[in-house]
Amino acid sequence: MATRKVDVAIIGAGTAGLTAYNAARKHTDNLLLIEGSHYGTTCARVGCMPSKLLIAAAESAHDAANTGLFGIQVGKIVVNGEKVLERVRKERNKFVESVLATVDAIPSAHKLVGRVRFISPGRLAVGEGIEIKAGRIVIATGSSPTIPDMFQGLGQTAAGE
Repeated sequence: MATRKVDVAIIGAGTAGLTAYNAARKHTDNLLLIEGSHYGTTCARVGCMPSKLLIAAAESAHDAANTGLFGIQVGKIVVNGEKVLERVRKERNKFVESVLATVDAIPSAHKLVGRVRFISPGRLAVGEGIEIKAGRIVIATGSSPTIPDMFQGLGQTAAGE
């Protein structure tokens, strides 16, 4: 097993992990950002950002439908779901590309992709072949929703879980 010693190991390259990386980078160049899946943050891909755009579209439709309260008459409000989702995807893709550009700017020596497990305090195993010895470890792996049993049969989430 190859061993690498770093001052700071950051597990997770989402929003919190990238923030931790930037903060740690101000103090050391001997650090490692470890991502278990794909770069781009859950927030950007399927979470906060797309949902906020859908909410904004719904609020716009609601506001347009309620202009009569202000003495303003408009025609029939039509929501084109395909156009709404087209805009959501376009804006989401721009945001993900921005995040990926940030990740691409990180030196390759500071990045590692693989699943992490703790071996002992200050020691990590990444995949089956790499051991990381770290003075400090930041856990920035995000979270996963818990779906109550009564909702289990409703199907998949937008994240595909």
